[in-house]
Amino acid sequence: MLSEDFHFRREDRTALWQRIAAHIQAHPGDLSIAMENLDRWQALGRVHPGPIHDWRARILAAQQSPEGMRALLEFMAAPNHDSEPIKSCSPFVGLPLADVSGA
Repeated sequence: MLSEDFHFRREDRTALWQRIAAHIQAHPGDLSIAMENLDRWQALGRVHPGPIHDWRARILAAQQSPEGMRALLEFMAAPNHDSEPIKSCSPFVGLPLADVSGA
């Protein structure tokens, strides 16, 4: 019998982050979606603002230089468990990822 637990059906975290990185590489303007999410969360007075500040710094660096963009994409695509506390607070909610599947 197939388990009904959604954990068995959700996408692998590394694969998901690689898809997000591919989307941002193809559509860098969509970093504005992430920044809007960060702005909204900060305005709401999020209890643990550390990830918000970390993401904001990474995204601003990506918007300012090719090296910053490369660093952001590498961070997102890397299967590094040390980054999970930051990645678990993903500001990329709302990205249309369907257009990069298989990319």
